[in-house]
Amino acid sequence: MRPIDTTLTMESSIAMSYAQQYEFHAKRPSVYLDQWVWVRLAKAAAGEPRETGDDLVLKAVESARDAGVAFPLSSTHYIETSRVRSHRQRTDLANVMGSISHFRTLRPRRELLRHQLLTVMQEILGRPTFSPEYLEPLGVGVYWTFRSEHRRLTLHGPQEVLDAVDGSLTPDVLCRASQWAELQFLAGPRDEDITKLREQYGYRPETTEEMGASRLNWEEAYVGLLRDDPITRAELRVRVQAREVAHEHLDLLIGLFKEYGLSLDRLTGGPSAEPGSGRPRMTAFFDAMPSVRAAVDMKVELFRNRSNTWKVNDLYDIDAASLAIPYCHVIVADKAKVAALLRTGSDKHNGTRLVRRLLDLVDILPPMEVAARALGGDPIGWDWCNPGVAFEPLSPEAVFKRKGSIR
Repeated sequence: MRPIDTTLTMESSIAMSYAQQYEFHAKRPSVYLDQWVWVRLAKAAAGEPRETGDDLVLKAVESARDAGVAFPLSSTHYIETSRVRSHRQRTDLANVMGSISHFRTLRPRRELLRHQLLTVMQEILGRPTFSPEYLEPLGVGVYWTFRSEHRRLTLHGPQEVLDAVDGSLTPDVLCRASQWAELQFLAGPRDEDITKLREQYGYRPETTEEMGASRLNWEEAYVGLLRDDPITRAELRVRVQAREVAHEHLDLLIGLFKEYGLSLDRLTGGPSAEPGSGRPRMTAFFDAMPSVRAAVDMKVELFRNRSNTWKVNDLYDIDAASLAIPYCHVIVADKAKVAALLRTGSDKHNGTRLVRRLLDLVDILPPMEVAARALGGDPIGWDWCNPGVAFEPLSPEAVFKRKGSIR
């Protein structure tokens, strides 16, 4: 999307480069880390860096965090962390992710794509007649990334137990207990709790796997079709885009067009359009949605690689990178995804720096610290819960243990 004017005053020209210059960017300097990066950071935090320099990266990330740079999680992080079989490994990973991200999260994918679609409809079709307001992508917690809601922890139990801690449950303590609850959700249930969760609360983690398998089958089916129908790269991209919209976003498209009184033939210019202009018009329309464009570009490269075998992790990686690229100032992803996005100019189009070498963060983060300090405001994202609260997760056991000593 095109740059927009900004009146944000920064302490230096370096800081200014991380101001909100693109219409979808988060206001706070933000870095999106792919799941493999979090795993590397967790290893470094445990004193077992996987590669030389990972300990330096961890220190740079922690310094940036302390300055107020955001390292948001997405729904994909929750899904991929839940797929780690060992509860201990999930907990170790969640501890590092929580301590660095402070559980800042991106809005739900559907809500962000709805805003992108509205923006493109207004720019290209003139409906709605007003420009959609800026939508802040960053919030806090699992409810934010799945439902766009901020929720505090609520306590339930026998009245005598609640009375026992009455007076200790200050707003600060409740917020820190909510931080602990966020940590537990990301780490997932203990093995010994799963039976109870299934029987009493309808816990079915395999639902996520089933949805992933369905989406994987959709992509794998096209691999077979391409073997019998070799086409050019340009033609492949047009077809992949059509499949992406039809399979992932059609209900959103139909719903918004209906809401604003538009017929789908407006995408091709309508009955009066010049012959042959419909397809380019439609392609340009969906390319104007940065997350759709990025997802299509990455999938095209996978389809072009005839030796590639599609995996569900490919879908999760594409979901994550394509969602984050319009909203975060820096994205660290795997080499193949970054190469595909650089090849098609997604970095310039979105004003987002794409990084495939983890050690590069050591040089990238210091200017972002300058920008974050200049921005001021809430450095950890938890003022919605209680202004000035620190990020210090507090377990229920700790609440009881410290009863009477908490101020």
